[in-house]
Amino acid sequence: MDGIPRFVNEPQDETARRTQASFGYEWTHFHDWQPSGATNFQDYFTGLDFESLAGRLVLDAGCGMGRHARQIADHAGTVVAVDFSRAIDAASRNTADHANVACIQADLFALPLASNTFDLVYSLGVLHHLADTERAIAGLVDKLKPGGRMRIYLYWRRHGLPGRMLSLVTFARRVTVHTPFPVLRALCWALSVVLYGGAILPYRALSALGVRRHRTWPLFVYTKYPFTVLYNDQFDRFSAPIEKRYDAGEARRLLEHAGLRDVIVRPCVGWIAEGVKPA
Repeated sequence: MDGIPRFVNEPQDETARRTQASFGYEWTHFHDWQPSGATNFQDYFTGLDFESLAGRLVLDAGCGMGRHARQIADHAGTVVAVDFSRAIDAASRNTADHANVACIQADLFALPLASNTFDLVYSLGVLHHLADTERAIAGLVDKLKPGGRMRIYLYWRRHGLPGRMLSLVTFARRVTVHTPFPVLRALCWALSVVLYGGAILPYRALSALGVRRHRTWPLFVYTKYPFTVLYNDQFDRFSAPIEKRYDAGEARRLLEHAGLRDVIVRPCVGWIAEGVKPA
């Protein structure tokens, strides 16, 4: 959209180009924030002191279609939403009714933002898709004010049946990350139909009958979302060329090595990890 500051060029690295194109395509086609908005926001931002954000400056690092930026904006002074792909256009449209959100197209490795500026920095579902996750985190910590808080979301490493299923996904990704986006989107729609009918609807039926044991089973999280969210996530899973996974200790060390203190890590179909920049 016109008026968006743009500080990014086409990457020279082939993997980075595919990553940029993948998320630009994804959030151009899956641009409706409402199906996942409120539920997703509650999951990712549980425990955050919203009152402390009044009048404060917040950085959404890797904002995608802008669903989190528009919601955190109701609590913050100003939100700067950054994405390095053309998803920033969808974010700008989705936050147009929030005058306190500024959208910028920029690379997390070269943010055109001053150091020691933001009271809260968050990056959700982004850092595990980057080649140098540690450097990206260090750069985001640099933007935090002393005493500011950073929150990230990372994929978790699974074991048992979920781990075996993810191994199959990893194997399939050898092909899918090179598949043309329209073809991959069609394949992911077909897969999502199978998963929705074969797992999500039966899960819902079991829940209605009062059965609880299955709540830890793969894909159960999608019982609280409409079909479009499952479909979106399958494209996300099979399209991005880099996908890293962490255990809780590794997620903690990423933030501690970046200089944050009081680090906590909690499960959220992945890991929510946060810490505070020393004063």
